[in-house]
Amino acid sequence: MKALTTRHGRAAVLAVLTSGLATSCADAPHGLLAGTPAPPPEVQQDCALATAKCARCHPIERVIVSRGIGVRRWQMYIEQMRLKPSSGISPSDADIIFRCLRFVEEACTDCKQGRS
Repeated sequence: MKALTTRHGRAAVLAVLTSGLATSCADAPHGLLAGTPAPPPEVQQDCALATAKCARCHPIERVIVSRGIGVRRWQMYIEQMRLKPSSGISPSDADIIFRCLRFVEEACTDCKQGRS
């Protein structure tokens, strides 16, 4: 028990707990991919970029609650966001973001059904 009272002992315990938590959550999709089957690595990368770009201007939850609106609307919204000077979304970024959101629209079993 004395090991827990030293700074190094507490740091070691914290490292083990943090590692365990990260491992237990590593396979569970969250954020944009919540409710979808295990996405391929390229979709995970696409959605990581989408999360970074979208969260730059608004909470990512805003995108999450909009799932199910259909791919045509996503194309429209992504283009509107891309055209905002502060978005930092390039045309190639827009294509990547769309691939992520299209995957979510097609694969998410928990999302409301939208029109496309």
